[in-house]
Amino acid sequence: MAHSAVKRKKKRRSQAPVALIYFITLLVFLALFGLFAKYMMDKLNTKTNEEIDYSDTYIDSYNTLYARVNSKNVLSDLFLMRICPEQGKILFIPMSAFTVDSSSLTFREVYADGGIRKLKESVDDTLGISTDYYCTLSNQSFEDVIDIIGGFLYAPEEELYHLSADDDNDISLRPGKAVTLSGKQVRLICQTNVFSKGRQGNTEFLGQALVGVCNNAFDQIEITTNSLDIIYSKVSSSSSTNITENDFKQHKTYIKEMLKKQLQPAYSMVPEGQWSSDGSKFTISPEFKQKVYDEMEATKSSQKSGVITKD
Repeated sequence: MAHSAVKRKKKRRSQAPVALIYFITLLVFLALFGLFAKYMMDKLNTKTNEEIDYSDTYIDSYNTLYARVNSKNVLSDLFLMRICPEQGKILFIPMSAFTVDSSSLTFREVYADGGIRKLKESVDDTLGISTDYYCTLSNQSFEDVIDIIGGFLYAPEEELYHLSADDDNDISLRPGKAVTLSGKQVRLICQTNVFSKGRQGNTEFLGQALVGVCNNAFDQIEITTNSLDIIYSKVSSSSSTNITENDFKQHKTYIKEMLKKQLQPAYSMVPEGQWSSDGSKFTISPEFKQKVYDEMEATKSSQKSGVITKD
């Protein structure tokens, strides 16, 4: 009897080290699992924090309509910006608010009636294009973005002179003399009757300004890269837009990739057509619409569009 009791006791003791080994193994497993889980969470957080690499990701060209409106919510002017990441191109099409659509209404009248969404539809129908995004710009945001980039160098072909009731709004530029224009100066020249061509001169100047400012931004790679978030906040502040924060994050990645290539990507196409005798309405010519169509086709991604045709 005594002998069997001793045997059972030894048997119980022999199980203790085995249980301890199982327990230690369980702890090690849990620790490894925790480390793996933390690693996966870190990877997910990294992706969430805009560090997804889109450099090898296909993206087609996209169009954004920007409408500058004054403090009374009246349309001052507008422009289309087409970005083609694959070819490293940025096209600007500046437009007068007095451009008429197929209903003979000016873009200003269309905006007054239905806002930026109706304006987008009118511009798309007038140019024969499809706009992906739209955004209104206040005078202040328009000026701020130009000033962040540092303005642009401009030498007018003619004297530009205008005295305002407010001295701060005067315009005085000599022909052939290059000056760096601030955001406010660009805005004042865009909206003031100072050109011999009338409002067509304002539209042409807007195109020059947009190209100059954009290419200036691409000359300052580090400054522009670090300013993209600030520019987005300026543009989206109090704006009517369908550009979401996720859209911006993707677009910012494409622009950063273009910045690395040290390009001068911007160019413009100024609308051609006929102004009314009193300069109150502008009708875009069919020939210019064809040019826009051809350029849209030429700046499609070859990966998606295949062989470019006019069919």
